[in-house]
Amino acid sequence: MKSLVLSLIPLLFLAGCSAPGTQERRGTELGAVAGAIIGGIIGHQSGEVAAGAAIGAVVGGTAGAATGAAKDRGGDRRYERGAVSAQPRVDQFGYTMDDYIALMSADEMEILQTRAQARPEVQMGVLLTDQEKTNLRRRSVGNREIGG
Repeated sequence: MKSLVLSLIPLLFLAGCSAPGTQERRGTELGAVAGAIIGGIIGHQSGEVAAGAAIGAVVGGTAGAATGAAKDRGGDRRYERGAVSAQPRVDQFGYTMDDYIALMSADEMEILQTRAQARPEVQMGVLLTDQEKTNLRRRSVGNREIGG
């Protein structure tokens, strides 16, 4: 039992290898734990609990990461097609996320990118507040009126 516990320590390092908060990360963690348990059971039958758990953790973590990454890609495709209702392609004012980004200054874009790095599981457009979008739309109207 002690060797099984010691062999699970590398799981902590393995779980941190993928992006935080994504399906890929969750898949890696769950796959590694399940693989370690199954590998430990199989290894116990042959007298090599630690080796079985370690091999199971690697195989399970890899399989879980691949499955989770596929789910992430599927979610991205749904978002790009507009199937995800939380972030419509065009909002009620007729602006797309690209329109808002085009209106942003370099400093505003840097702030948004910093937010996005802190929350990689969230689409960048969701990180703009309603007030920020309102300000950008006002800027756009002001630029049209002044610049012609």
